[in-house]
Amino acid sequence: MPGYDSLKLRYDALQKHVTRFSVVEQELIDTRNRLDAELGRFARINAFYSKAINAPTEVEFERMVADALVDVFELEIGLFWRVGPDGRLESAPAAWSGVRQGHPSMRPLGPWIQEHLHQLGGPGCVFTGGQLRHQPAELNFTHLLAGCCRDQEGRPLAVLVTGITTMAASFHEMIDSQQLQVFQVFTKQVAALHANRAKAAIIRSQVLALRQSEERLKLAIEGSEVGFWDWNLATGEVVYSPGWKAMIGCSPSEIPDLRGEWRARLHPDDLEHSMQLVADHLTGRSAMYENLHRLRHKDGHYVWIMAKGRALRDENGQVHRFVGIHIDMSRQKALEERLREAEDLQRSAREQAEAASRAKSIFVASMSHEIRTPMNGVLGMLQLLRETELSPSQATLVSTAERSASALLDIIGDILDLSKVEAGKVELKQQAFDLQSLLNGILEIMRVRAEMKGILLALELEDRIPGLLLGDPGRLRQVLVNLIGNAIKFTELGSVRLAVKVTSGQTAAGQGQASLAFSVSDTGIGIAHDVLEEIFEPFNQGQMHAQRNTHGGTGLGLAISRSLVRLMGGEITARSIQGQGSDFTFTLSMPTVLPEASPGDVKPLAKPANMHVAGRVLVVDDSRTGRMVARLMLESTGVLVDEAQDGRQALEMAAEQDYKAIFMDCQMPVMDGYDSTRQIRALSGPRSRVPIIALTANVQAEDVAKCLDCGMNDYLPKPVNKAQLLEKLVICAAS
Repeated sequence: MPGYDSLKLRYDALQKHVTRFSVVEQELIDTRNRLDAELGRFARINAFYSKAINAPTEVEFERMVADALVDVFELEIGLFWRVGPDGRLESAPAAWSGVRQGHPSMRPLGPWIQEHLHQLGGPGCVFTGGQLRHQPAELNFTHLLAGCCRDQEGRPLAVLVTGITTMAASFHEMIDSQQLQVFQVFTKQVAALHANRAKAAIIRSQVLALRQSEERLKLAIEGSEVGFWDWNLATGEVVYSPGWKAMIGCSPSEIPDLRGEWRARLHPDDLEHSMQLVADHLTGRSAMYENLHRLRHKDGHYVWIMAKGRALRDENGQVHRFVGIHIDMSRQKALEERLREAEDLQRSAREQAEAASRAKSIFVASMSHEIRTPMNGVLGMLQLLRETELSPSQATLVSTAERSASALLDIIGDILDLSKVEAGKVELKQQAFDLQSLLNGILEIMRVRAEMKGILLALELEDRIPGLLLGDPGRLRQVLVNLIGNAIKFTELGSVRLAVKVTSGQTAAGQGQASLAFSVSDTGIGIAHDVLEEIFEPFNQGQMHAQRNTHGGTGLGLAISRSLVRLMGGEITARSIQGQGSDFTFTLSMPTVLPEASPGDVKPLAKPANMHVAGRVLVVDDSRTGRMVARLMLESTGVLVDEAQDGRQALEMAAEQDYKAIFMDCQMPVMDGYDSTRQIRALSGPRSRVPIIALTANVQAEDVAKCLDCGMNDYLPKPVNKAQLLEKLVICAAS
């Protein structure tokens, strides 16, 4: 049946076409499904990018990456593993996804991945079955995909891991080449996101730091009351901060941002200098702009401003901005002005005080001279009167008058000493002296006063006392005489003791430094404890003022003694019990000059054996009484005496007559003793070498020096003591 066969052939052909169309249809369906899957994957990747780029923290970003590895690639597990600065994976993944309860730990995966990290040179790598056979047994990965995220220099940042374990192998298809390609792209994108996030973090950190810096600068400027200015040289605009404007009393809206506003407010005297400083800095002649100038305040007065600024240059080195600060210096300048005024006042006060001190010194010296001159006559006449035949009552009267006059001289001496101490004019000598001889001499002088009151005066010395010391024996004697004299004055019964002991240092063994404690104790009336310190103040004797009428004194001795001891490096302390006595102690440190010497080793200068001098002397004094006293004292020994009442008359007489000596007063009318001496020394022949002895009431150290400087041979203070007068005459005549 040809027709049937033909139909059958057509039917078979049709069936083949239908079958072929079914296969094509299925292929199209499969292709569509794959495309849908890929589109879904890329949609998920795009969604991941959108979220990940705005992830608030690194931890959140890493978690999103781990989740995307599972969602995008439809695999079981996703891991984000950080790589440290040393290029090694951290001990555990930073983030993971799909690791459910029952899964083995992922920690062993790290070392295994580390071993194969060199294979991850590209963005992704599939671990094959052969490689997976060597994985740690507890992992059981059937499929594993890993990729390394690297920065622009190729340094590893993180490793991304995804795959399937035996626990879920039946639910997932194996990894194909399409997934690998997408994974490689994904790894690159994650690396780029990671780098961008790092840069963004740096930028955010820098922006935050900049904002914080700006805030701190703003707070600092506002808190320190500093003004700010910014000059744009291209536009001429100057931005003045509110603080800048407030310095000159203006609100922010009162001053336009123009350079001329600053110039218009400059003090006329500061204008030229200020403009020169600006020009010097803008042209590079100065490294820093600093300008102390004055600006006119809104109310009309001027305020002092310190401007500091710096020019900002572009890439071509051209100045395009000039910025700086203004500091209100008005208060500081006012303080400086007040300080200058205070310094001027202080200087004026110091000059006035020095002038007052000089005036006081001149006054004290003048008063001393004026008092000593008549006292010279009084004491001289009393000495001469005592040498005449007197009845016992007359002798008593003369002795009383002599003691009173001597006490007055002591007061004058104390006032002079106090004046020199207060003026800082006391200079200590440094000379060797025998301490034991000094102490014996003091007791010899003071014993007479003690015996007159029936008081025992004793000296207690340690055996270790050095022989010769280096110091000022005169000032030490003055201190001890003051203390012993005070003790005798206020002691009616009992004793006064001077004790000296070594507290430390080199003694008899040889040269070195010796520390000596001096103590003057008495059994007198004592001093109340609450006024012990007052007794060292000038003109103050504490509670002893009630006895002043009985015992006499000015209260200067202790004040002078404390000052002298302090000058020698020590300090006087006092202890006392009222009604039982007092104890004054001080310690001095002095160099020892030689090994301990006996008193016999140091011999004092011997006085002339023969006190008789034959010949003629000249007495020069403008005081008739002074000439009379000296003449009578000298004539009593057989000396012939001529008199002159001023320096010129003395010069004329010395030029005409040979004299054994001339006793010369210093302060006289017509010609003083200094000029007279100089002109006598200028005479020709042997008469120019006549011994000249100053006989004056000027007793200060500078007066002695002045006498010797003008050519005098020696010095004798008024009031004149007859024995001293004759001794000086004999010594000078012998020379």
